[in-house]
Amino acid sequence: MINFKSILLSAITAFLFSYQGNGQDSSKINDEFIGNWATILPNGHPAWFSFNINGGVMNGEIWTVGLGNAISDLRFKADTLYYKRKLKTGAPNYPGGPPTGEKVEVSNKAVITGDVIKMIMYVPLQDGTFDTQEFKGKRLPPLPLKPDLDKVKFGAPIALFNGKDLSGWRLTNPNQINGWRAENGVLVNETPKLNFDPFSKYGNLRTDGEFKDFNLQLEFNVPKGGNSGIYLCGRYETQVVDRDSRMQGLQGVGALFARIAPSENAGKVGGEWQKYDITLVDQHVTIVLNGKKVVDNAPILGATKGALDADDTKPGPIYFQGDHTAVNYRNIMLSPRINPNYIQKDSSDSEFSKFDINGDNNLIATEIPLFEQDVFDQADANVDWQLSMKEFKSYNAYKKRIQSERALIPKNARAFSDIPYIQDGHNRHTLDLYLPDSTKFKKPYPLVIWVHGGGWQKGTKQLFGKQAFLLKHGFAMASINYRLTRESQFPEQVYDCKAAIRYLRKYADQYKIDANRFGLWGSSAGGHLVSLIGTTGGLQELEGSLGVTDASSEVQAVCDWFGPSDLNQMNASSTDKSKGEKQNTKPIVKFLGGPFTEKQEAARKASAINYISNNDPPFLIMHGNKDPLVPIEQSELFYQALQKKGVDSEYIIVKDAGHTFFTGEKEHAKVVNFFNEKLKK
Repeated sequence: MINFKSILLSAITAFLFSYQGNGQDSSKINDEFIGNWATILPNGHPAWFSFNINGGVMNGEIWTVGLGNAISDLRFKADTLYYKRKLKTGAPNYPGGPPTGEKVEVSNKAVITGDVIKMIMYVPLQDGTFDTQEFKGKRLPPLPLKPDLDKVKFGAPIALFNGKDLSGWRLTNPNQINGWRAENGVLVNETPKLNFDPFSKYGNLRTDGEFKDFNLQLEFNVPKGGNSGIYLCGRYETQVVDRDSRMQGLQGVGALFARIAPSENAGKVGGEWQKYDITLVDQHVTIVLNGKKVVDNAPILGATKGALDADDTKPGPIYFQGDHTAVNYRNIMLSPRINPNYIQKDSSDSEFSKFDINGDNNLIATEIPLFEQDVFDQADANVDWQLSMKEFKSYNAYKKRIQSERALIPKNARAFSDIPYIQDGHNRHTLDLYLPDSTKFKKPYPLVIWVHGGGWQKGTKQLFGKQAFLLKHGFAMASINYRLTRESQFPEQVYDCKAAIRYLRKYADQYKIDANRFGLWGSSAGGHLVSLIGTTGGLQELEGSLGVTDASSEVQAVCDWFGPSDLNQMNASSTDKSKGEKQNTKPIVKFLGGPFTEKQEAARKASAINYISNNDPPFLIMHGNKDPLVPIEQSELFYQALQKKGVDSEYIIVKDAGHTFFTGEKEHAKVVNFFNEKLKK
């Protein structure tokens, strides 16, 4: 029997658990498990774990938030690993919080296919049945070689904190209390909490942008007995305590928490300002504390507990712990790694060559400072997971477009960004929520959910602003991400959108929205999705089982802007074949996962026109009569089918409008009146 370290559900207390011991003869061990793995546990917490053979014995360890528990009855059978754990499995008191209830014994199994590890938990229920919870992870590459820092070059420093407000920062969990504020150039965190328990109603603070290799310099002031932490890439915690803290060595100031001990205690007493100068390059870290080098280009084996992500290959944010005790930060400057051969010739010289560290004329995610995944996906036209110079220009242009759009959001609206509606760490499983001016409108607010377009292959929830006029009329609004065709095909986009609706309904009270008054609105591919969701309420085949499952995904009103309603008909309905074949069908082929000749049944299932019933919610359909991409016949046929079934519906042809967001006051008034009539009466 192998003694192993726990692999799963974290969430209990603040310390790391590592379990190693004697096990099976190495000849009987499946060596495909050997190596490091990044997973997302069923409760949404990341976990880094490692398997190795030492002296003929297999050992393992897990690093995640909270204290793990030893596993028992660990054994191999063929290519499957079996084990048991005792876990708390009750629902958390708040999203992202620790599980509740008494510990129960949970059986688990794990299998490996290539570089993917798949795990199943069998959680016993009171009625004697089991809740099967599946999750998976990826194999991580070997640790990079130690870098020669003399050959590494950094760019000009970026001020991560402007000293005036929290622009560029947000809570890692928007459901927690924000104790952070800007005060006289200082980033202040106030919390009544005095212990080091990682589960708190007070939140941690992260940068919006993400980074991979950099030099970070900042000052911190922690009170005597206080505790915070600076997470590099959102993954590796540099400890923030005072010199005389009860936490020393691997857990003391100057340490990479529980991974790398400082060579000496160079800290100051609580209440004094201290300075960190931290260099992270190729997963090796150098830490200078108060002018003394205490960690010298040391390898980081993997994520520390409390990480936002366990994948060592990805960029990530800088984040500060605010869920422990009070702490202050100031003068937060980050210098990104750049091409060591870069020499700026003039002011118009492109940033592309500066950030192209390896000189291959392409930029991967880890080379782009202030990285934004959604924007990268939009700019990566050929889906090769890297950006050419032309695509990088599109990347920067799209960022500016987002900023311009978001400037239209009313200043008095309250925003909650990047709320995970499925706890799997995927950026496409997040949503933004906006609440109207609470001094003008009564709670709870009716909610309108915006679903972006982009041919199911592009788009982001961040491109939001023109739609925000509904906030001025007392509606809450959500803008949601869903998986794109670069990685997923139908029906997964539908599953994602319905999971977002279920999440918002489940936690409606928390956000002061009315769970009984939900509307959908989308354009183009988003119009297709909202129509399909509106006509398939209660249909289990298109419901999915992601995220929250104990709430309804049905809505009370749908506004469809020029979305295709019959995908098979899209292959033949355009009167302009040069556009119909070239422009209309290629995104659909990607969406369905194959050509129409092979995917006619999938196209039928993905078409709202095939599900209409007299129980469907009211529809408002709007389509431009000069739309070159989605034939106007798509809306006409859909409207006729709705009318035939007796569904409350209205169809408006927008004169001289193409395939674009309608900006006219008349069209906006139609949307306002529709949702006022259907959601406020």
